[in-house]
Amino acid sequence: MCRYLSALANGRACLMRVLPPVIVLLILALIAFGGPVSRKQTAQVSLGSHEYSYAERFRASEGGKTLARACGNCHSNQTNLPWYGHVVPLSWWIKKHVREGRQALNFSEWTTYSARRRFDELESICGVVSSGRMPPPSYRVLHPESRLETQDKKLICAWAANETEHEQ
Repeated sequence: MCRYLSALANGRACLMRVLPPVIVLLILALIAFGGPVSRKQTAQVSLGSHEYSYAERFRASEGGKTLARACGNCHSNQTNLPWYGHVVPLSWWIKKHVREGRQALNFSEWTTYSARRRFDELESICGVVSSGRMPPPSYRVLHPESRLETQDKKLICAWAANETEHEQ
């Protein structure tokens, strides 16, 4: 490397030559060995869990299908990670957001929710979708399928209202 570090100026020059390759190697090591989120870790499909988007409740109407398309990647056990979802440190951030999304509402666990919780979730779906809080803007940027037009929001609200009537 730098054999002659006798003067301070030489030491700085040496450091400037060695530092960039070391940083690149560290980044590559993080990417390769940093523990990306695997499909198994992200999916965590429990026994008896089923593909929620095929459940009658979601496939019976355009509103349910639209909800599954726009929200299901984070709010179900059927998460499909994009290529960058396997790259550290993005994978850590994505895993955290998916975990938080599932904790808030998980359509794959819908049938295990109490009638009261299902009713409360249905009541809030229209509001968070209509206001643009869901899907979050940071998600919509990279996931065009999650972008909801005014008509999509109306379909979801109508679906939620219809489902709310069934819950009572």
